[in-house]
Amino acid sequence: MTNINDDYSAKRPEGAIATANADNALVTATHSAVSGKHHYITSLSGGFSAPVGGALLVLKDGATEIGRWYVHNGIDLNFADAPLKCTPGNAVSAELAASGTLGVIGAVNVTLYTSS
Repeated sequence: MTNINDDYSAKRPEGAIATANADNALVTATHSAVSGKHHYITSLSGGFSAPVGGALLVLKDGATEIGRWYVHNGIDLNFADAPLKCTPGNAVSAELAASGTLGVIGAVNVTLYTSS
């Protein structure tokens, strides 16, 4: 008997996480482009080590903005049920604005997989 999970794992595209952090500076997490392949974004998160007045989190497909959210403490967005499909051959990036306070660390994570 074949375990359905084993079969799925063999066919499932490999996932990746782009992550970055910085102290009171623009934070950019980027996953490089893959020629002829789409990136599918399954989740996005951003936040700070202490509350901030509201910093902009921008998600990009190449140079094109595909989403923006204001972050005060942190935000977790889940697209796993309907991943965001990006343009083939484009990098994916998420930019979180500086916290505005020295010593307050910003961090951003993009979870995705790449496929045809």
